[in-house]
Amino acid sequence: MPQNPILSLLGAATVLVAADAHSADAVPLVLENDALRAEIVPAWAGRLMFLGRPGGTNAFWTQPEAAGFTVDGNGNPVWKNVGGEKTWVGSQGKGWRAFVGKESGSVWPPPAWFDSEPMEVVSADSTNVVLRTAAHRGGDWVVALERSFSLRGDRLDVRQRLIPECVGALGPEAVPDDLRRLWSVAQIPRPDRVYLHLVGEGRHVRDGVMPAPVPTDRSGWTTIDVGGMAGDGKLMADGDRLAVPLPDGTGWLVLSQTAPARHLSAFETPGRAMVFASKPDYRPTPYAELEFAAYGPDAEQTVEFRIADDPFAPDGAAAPAAD
Repeated sequence: MPQNPILSLLGAATVLVAADAHSADAVPLVLENDALRAEIVPAWAGRLMFLGRPGGTNAFWTQPEAAGFTVDGNGNPVWKNVGGEKTWVGSQGKGWRAFVGKESGSVWPPPAWFDSEPMEVVSADSTNVVLRTAAHRGGDWVVALERSFSLRGDRLDVRQRLIPECVGALGPEAVPDDLRRLWSVAQIPRPDRVYLHLVGEGRHVRDGVMPAPVPTDRSGWTTIDVGGMAGDGKLMADGDRLAVPLPDGTGWLVLSQTAPARHLSAFETPGRAMVFASKPDYRPTPYAELEFAAYGPDAEQTVEFRIADDPFAPDGAAAPAAD
């Protein structure tokens, strides 16, 4: 099989697997121990499609029947909502315009490689998987993406980064550094409440049609009443942790973001943590998105996923009560 040019560029290991993006039954790579099971589908842009206890309920909302990636009249795959957890590369305005030759406005659906290109498996074993895209050019913007997964005890680390060697020397019309973004987007069954841990001096939040967060009795935590929403909407905040109950009531899904400080410093307005909820009547079933963002030409982030009995005790100790 042809080797991904990005692997030659970085001197990485030989590709082990190449997947078919249009396969409706793409075989996942499985990481599993006694505490946690994770299923990753390279064919579907490296999505994490299952996370839960072995034999337990999937914490994610999924719609695998959408994985055909319908092709439009020009032969370009049209965006389909497959679900699970994925990387979203930005920006949706100027960043994506560079790839489609559009001078203004937003771009939808995104260029196919953002959301539907198969990722190639650089390495895989019982506890670690590394995936990469090819290098892509749009105008003066050249970018490649790496996603890696590491299972450690009851936690799964998902690390993603824009590969600096592929960004290269860019011209005057290049996408500004503060518009180069990575999002980790985890789609879950629409819950009644989402719990958000705020950070930073202002602990500020920007909300649209979503209800404003209400402080809880846990230091830094707020609760968002998603169940009370009649429509859809998004909330953006300075947060580093998100938590929701599992659909079957057997525990909690807890997400924590870590990233180098330089990739969080561009957030002059709320935005490093985001929560989106669909309309309650969304078909086939309503969902929500738990999102974390990072900035920079070589943006990188790690999001830790765990299934927990107590979402407010990330290190095994109860969180202090708020004053």
